[in-house]
Amino acid sequence: MSAKSFLLSIDSKKIKYGLSRTLALLQACNNPEKKLVSIQIIGTNGKGSIAAMLSNVLVQNSYKVGLFTSPHLVHINERIRINNQNIPDDFLDFFIKKYKRQIQKINPSFFEIITVISLYYFAQKKVDIAILETGLGGALDSVTAAQADTLIFTPIDYDHMAILGNSLSKITAEKAGAIQNAQQLLISCSQRSIVKKTLNNIAKKKSNQIFYLNKDYKKLPRFSLFNVDHQRHNALFVEYIFQHIKTKYSLRLNNVIQHIQDTQWPGRIQHLAFEPSVIFDVAHNSHSIQGFINYFQKHRQQYKKTFLILGLEQGKSIETNLPALYNLFDTIDCTETNIRNSMSADELFSLYKPDNKKIFIKKNVLKIIKHRIKTADVADAIVILGSHYFAPYINKVYKNCFDIDIKSS
Repeated sequence: MSAKSFLLSIDSKKIKYGLSRTLALLQACNNPEKKLVSIQIIGTNGKGSIAAMLSNVLVQNSYKVGLFTSPHLVHINERIRINNQNIPDDFLDFFIKKYKRQIQKINPSFFEIITVISLYYFAQKKVDIAILETGLGGALDSVTAAQADTLIFTPIDYDHMAILGNSLSKITAEKAGAIQNAQQLLISCSQRSIVKKTLNNIAKKKSNQIFYLNKDYKKLPRFSLFNVDHQRHNALFVEYIFQHIKTKYSLRLNNVIQHIQDTQWPGRIQHLAFEPSVIFDVAHNSHSIQGFINYFQKHRQQYKKTFLILGLEQGKSIETNLPALYNLFDTIDCTETNIRNSMSADELFSLYKPDNKKIFIKKNVLKIIKHRIKTADVADAIVILGSHYFAPYINKVYKNCFDIDIKSS
């Protein structure tokens, strides 16, 4: 069995929480996290985009950068990269072969194993900085076992409430559980008042303080290439982050703004084709769906007809977003991605049924994507929105559409 087959077989099992198994597996691997300079990114939205921007600036300034993100779009290897190049299959095979006995004894989850593989790989390859995206929490997330010396907090909002809690204060407290000591550098984007209060209280208990971005990004034109408000905010936040970590890590940086704007991160309002326009976005919770709505409202008038293909995972509280979202489209197809936690097309359909819209249940994802592309007019737009797990189906239609062009630094 290949390493990827082994990992995917674990992925079908129940998710596990807590740090004990990750710490045990790290110890079995001689604690590679202790050999790394690492930055942990925590929050509800924007983690992947901000991680990619941070990485690209550093790579283009000749640093060797490890990047750990989740979930992947098409291949597991995408989760672990050094200077935009995916971890090779042979290293995955090497790690699983070397530590399979310990893995079977410790019985970690898929995410715990892939987290440890990333730290081991980055340590083996002697990266200058490792950038680590937290899975969904903080205190109980395996990435926190890396004991990063810088923590970055992206916008914190409602998501994964069955796991993290049913209030913003509870969700924030769980994410802030990654704060471990007074020596960590803590940086946050602007947050809601209850989120900021909770973060500050937990940081204070650790004799630490958080630096917050408080500039009005809408008044700053230097990120004009971003036509999406939330990505402009992410870009400004990354610039702010570098103001702090530049000194901490003695970084020599040039053209920061340009490298932020040049960052590629597939699946974020990604235009796959034109005539008709085909757009893919992994907005999958209330905050990110509202970000997409804000974007598409500005562009809806340029299209003749618009078609939405929507698929989500379980546990997403997006009912309040659906009226505004559906109002932007002539036809809505509710579908499902067939992963373990996929919300059924029937359940999605039942959440909101507008009287004046054509809304359908279409359970075959690939079939409906191909059908909409084939039958749409050149002036129409097809939006595929929601789950990351649309990507394997999209990749069958648009080959290699999620590859990142690797630029020399």
